[in-house]
Amino acid sequence: MFVSLIRTVILYAVVIFAVRVMGKRQIKEMQASEIVVTLMISNIAAMPMQEVGISIFTGVIPILTLVVTEMVMSYLMLKHRSFRRLISGMPVVVIEKGQISQAAMRSLRLSNEDLFEELRKKDVFDPGTVEYAIIETDGVMSVLLKSGEQPLTMSKAGKDDGKDSLHTLIVSDGEIEREAAMVTGWTPEKIRRTLKSRSISLGDVFIMYGDSGGKYKIIKKVSE
Repeated sequence: MFVSLIRTVILYAVVIFAVRVMGKRQIKEMQASEIVVTLMISNIAAMPMQEVGISIFTGVIPILTLVVTEMVMSYLMLKHRSFRRLISGMPVVVIEKGQISQAAMRSLRLSNEDLFEELRKKDVFDPGTVEYAIIETDGVMSVLLKSGEQPLTMSKAGKDDGKDSLHTLIVSDGEIEREAAMVTGWTPEKIRRTLKSRSISLGDVFIMYGDSGGKYKIIKKVSE
């Protein structure tokens, strides 16, 4: 009994250490690969807890191996956009200017019922009031209402010009995010022209985001 207690405490500490090292977020915010690793760690840790005859290292070593693997994967996803897309996918626009994209819903295998359920969770009951609805890589829907449907704020009071602006990431770590940029009308040529006017090379850009109205913000890379 005492041995089981000690083993459980040790494995609990190892799992907590693993989760902290990986910097995991809430379950609903995890990517698919992160959920898989988390589930595998919990299953591996359960075996030595339940079976005293199994060496505790049978659980500890695979857990630490998964931690290292996940950290390497995270590094590769950070440095290589193509690898990040392969593992995590890309955000998908399912509603644009009040129009539902049936092709996007088919690619996501998102049913009509699922779409309306996600909209209701955002307190939206009419898709026609939505300027953009985007399914993020973690499966959560982001919604931008049309300007006339957005809650009134002090900054908007009396200043509604009827224009809607969706901000998207258009350059990430020196690479153009073509799909996201095109949604807001930022072509690669326009991005390069804008950077040239600011005397900034594409490789020096850490983050550049802009909206459909032509406004943008640039954050340059900081030397490590």
